[in-house]
Amino acid sequence: MFTYPQLSHAEQASLPKLIAQPSVIPNKFEDSTHQLFDCQTANGAMVLKVCNTATIEQSHFWLGANHLFAADFPNSLSNIDFTHHFLQKNGALGVPEFVAASANRFVLTRFVEGTDVDARQIKDDWVIQLANHIAKLHQLSYSTWGTLHAPQFSANAWASRLHDTLVCLTEQQQPRIAEALLPEVLAQAAQCHASDFVPMMLDLRWDQFRCLSTNQLVLIDLDAFVIAPRALDLVLLEYILTPSQLALFKQHYTQTHAWIEHSAHTPAYQLLLFLMNILGETDLVRWMQRI
Repeated sequence: MFTYPQLSHAEQASLPKLIAQPSVIPNKFEDSTHQLFDCQTANGAMVLKVCNTATIEQSHFWLGANHLFAADFPNSLSNIDFTHHFLQKNGALGVPEFVAASANRFVLTRFVEGTDVDARQIKDDWVIQLANHIAKLHQLSYSTWGTLHAPQFSANAWASRLHDTLVCLTEQQQPRIAEALLPEVLAQAAQCHASDFVPMMLDLRWDQFRCLSTNQLVLIDLDAFVIAPRALDLVLLEYILTPSQLALFKQHYTQTHAWIEHSAHTPAYQLLLFLMNILGETDLVRWMQRI
């Protein structure tokens, strides 16, 4: 009898019947917070993501997400079906079909046929697809922020929670931080007032996508969606995209939205993304100079 790895008998009882023993899908990063398994079931091919609790506890990314947005990961996995349905309704990209999930434990989704996106070989059409997707999500504007399924914080709480999160993350990573930068950036963070909040994928990177045979992108990792300031999303995009990609992105995004001025907030958001280890950069000075 085939069994799902690392799951209890009770958890397995409600899942599709396996027709072969699941095989490990190698993680792309040493600090990956899940172990992935290829599962062949009576209902078709699926992917099982099982939480690595020890890795999560050491993750600067999730420390930041939980501290700032009250993301409550990995307990929030019990709400991951909401994220799937939300993006199917409100986004412009495909997402895997949700099958099952359990708080603090696992997510099971239908396997997406296609190829992983390589950040070194990004097609213009993919940038346009991403721009259309972000623009569509940004049509949803919120007066409160926090988790995607229940944004509970008022706008006037943003600056203080951002400041406190930066202090918390800095204390965890003091050897990595150039102390001369901190007083100025922390002072700016305390004045980082925001009023326009939108759905945002905190860990947006090209390696979170697969490409179908039709050249359509599918977003395959949905754990880290929150409601956040629009400016924070724009700063992240300025890191993800090359200058030429950013110009193409703006060309399509600005058909429906203005590219808001955010220079007053940029240093605090840059520091937040650095401390959350968004792209694995280790040199803060170089990171702060990139945009």
